[in-house]
Amino acid sequence: MSEENGIVENGSWDEDFNQEKKQNQEQSEQRRLEWMKFDKPGDYVVRLCGKFVKFHRWWSPFTTRVITHLSYKDQDPAWNAGFWPRKTFAIHVIDRNDCDEEHPTGKLKILEKGSSIFERFANYKRINDVDPASKDGPEFVITVTWPGGNKRRAEYSVEARNRPAPWTKEEVAMIKKEHVTLQKLYAPTPLEKIQELWDALPDEAKIPPKRDDDEDEGSSPSPAPAPTPIKETPPKEVVPTTDDDDLFGDDDDSTGF
Repeated sequence: MSEENGIVENGSWDEDFNQEKKQNQEQSEQRRLEWMKFDKPGDYVVRLCGKFVKFHRWWSPFTTRVITHLSYKDQDPAWNAGFWPRKTFAIHVIDRNDCDEEHPTGKLKILEKGSSIFERFANYKRINDVDPASKDGPEFVITVTWPGGNKRRAEYSVEARNRPAPWTKEEVAMIKKEHVTLQKLYAPTPLEKIQELWDALPDEAKIPPKRDDDEDEGSSPSPAPAPTPIKETPPKEVVPTTDDDDLFGDDDDSTGF
């Protein structure tokens, strides 16, 4: 649960009065990053970075972005009316397809999707015993197809490249500078705001559709297992780090699979 829902966090003499870290965290909360967009069929190459968050988002009946929480279930009017939110996940990624002079190896973005894509990342962890978003993780190729040219029926498949892709020191600096605090960004919408948005809906919009058990956007990806990475010397200069290093310095940024 987030601080917004009445849970008071314990203070730390060391962390709360570290002005440099506090300033970096405040800047992180104020930043805005692009979302990873799959706006046409093809291959998208991403490198996962750090921890992910999980949350429940309303795709209907609301027309604006609304995030609910399991603890809201008895009070959320949409839930009480028979709608079901979608379990959704978000993580920082480097978009290898979007480069410029300042970001020669790709821009930092947020990948927000449902379980079918993130299950493939979890399968990689299970099969290879390697955190897919750690320094030893690979690049992933997300292939997007539009059956019949229909974007609304988009299908996603995910494959891991067969070698690790450690961050360069330039990428680590970019990530630390540009990342946002995902737990703040995806904090639940206050119940009062959800009720206000619900009350503003027309009556016909408050009738729930037949429930679709597929919580993800598009069809599930191919069930083929992720390939085992080949341990080889990477061609790039890498940053000496340890498994205990926190890339972002945000201890509360999420939990892993």
